[in-house]
Amino acid sequence: MAMIEQLTNETFDTTISTSAVYVVKFYTKWCPDCVRTDQGYKELSLSLAEKARFGQVDADAQPDLAQRFGIRGIPTLLVFRDGMETDRLHSRDAKTKQQLEAFLTQAL
Repeated sequence: MAMIEQLTNETFDTTISTSAVYVVKFYTKWCPDCVRTDQGYKELSLSLAEKARFGQVDADAQPDLAQRFGIRGIPTLLVFRDGMETDRLHSRDAKTKQQLEAFLTQAL
């Protein structure tokens, strides 16, 4: 069963380098769009588990990571291949499960 890993400054680099493809969602607990897409992200992490591992970063709790990756809006999804960012879904396009799914289908 796939699991969405909670990533921190201390675990981020090591964790994303342990998988060929890793998807990371930057979110906050107070963001309505983040809450709205939570269930869809969980479902996608299960259905796409053979293609990628999934994690998430609370941008409020980990502001250094949000700054490092230039996160300007939330939720934002980043796709990493071999530890390098290869694709990004900006917050303006990450409002529904369908948008997340379309992005991940193309990105993976």
